Amino acid sequence: MNGLFARKYVIISYMTAIDIPEWANIVDYRTMTDEKKRLAVAGDKRYQYEWMKEEVNEFYEAIALNDIAEIRDEAMGLIRASQQFRDSKRVKALWDKVRPDVKRVFPSERTFLETFKKWKIKKTKKGQAHGVEAHHLMQYGGQQLGNIDINELLHFAKLKWLK
Repeated sequence: MNGLFARKYVIISYMTAIDIPEWANIVDYRTMTDEKKRLAVAGDKRYQYEWMKEEVNEFYEAIALNDIAEIRDEAMGLIRASQQFRDSKRVKALWDKVRPDVKRVFPSERTFLETFKKWKIKKTKKGQAHGVEAHHLMQYGGQQLGNIDINELLHFAKLKWLK
């Protein structure tokens, strides 16, 4: 977006505004190929960071479109990417920049869990959740996605709600 457009978007359901940072690119930002994703998963930190940047841009694009379901889905993708590539200092630094906005789209633990379930099923159907099967879904408390425990994601993302 150029400087003529406002980069603040009101998410009606939450009555809060999320600013799209100047460094975020929400137009023509896709750079990840299957090969780059394979290299990222294999440990190439350069492509891990590139993948994280793309996830961040997808999140802010969803905010610009004001699509609550898509915003939450992209936020979940951000959490997963940051957890998956947590050994990369640049991925962690980028996550730290966007975490406050991600926290805003999950007003409760229930919303987080509902979004997580939908995200899990969608990724499994698309073949993007490597090694993950639908039977890994369990009741909250032991709910897992393959080797990804929902409590681990909550702890990693540092998302907390008032009880």
